[in-house]
Amino acid sequence: MKRRRPPSIELRRPVYIGCEGASEVGYAGFLQDLIRDANLPVHLHVDELGPGTGDPLSRIEMAVLRLKHLEKKGRAPAERFALLDFDQAERDPPRAERTRKLASDNRITILWQRPCFEAMLLRHLEGKAAHRPPDTAGALKALEKEWPEYRKPMTRASLARRLDRDAVLRAAGVEAELQALLRCIGVL
Repeated sequence: MKRRRPPSIELRRPVYIGCEGASEVGYAGFLQDLIRDANLPVHLHVDELGPGTGDPLSRIEMAVLRLKHLEKKGRAPAERFALLDFDQAERDPPRAERTRKLASDNRITILWQRPCFEAMLLRHLEGKAAHRPPDTAGALKALEKEWPEYRKPMTRASLARRLDRDAVLRAAGVEAELQALLRCIGVL
């Protein structure tokens, strides 16, 4: 009797996403849902960097430590991204430069949210792709005007009620770093 061969399961390529906080974790989860819906062989290793850190440099330092831990186990993704608010980097240009260098030295692409996550989220909405609020308060006010139900932090399910693949592509049209992430995961 001939044995049947079990069906092969396609391995999912891991991609690391370091997240500044819970809002970015929800967004990364939303991206994972888009990946699943498109049946792409990618898995996002989502890592919240906010607890115990205070600025972009300390968050990248945390990401580097966690990636080194994964390397010891042989599970560190080769493709690495971090979602960080740019307004914090602007406050201390020398630390921001150290952040960029440390990220580069560890092959981490920083997706700078200019000036913050809410502003990037705003650019997902119809007719708002080019909207560039000057600061975090302005971004939050503009987002709440367009999305009255918005509450920080939004879960992946809450984001999915308002956003879809087209919204992500709209934002990527004006966010080069987001475009790079979407290419990496196969959504673009």
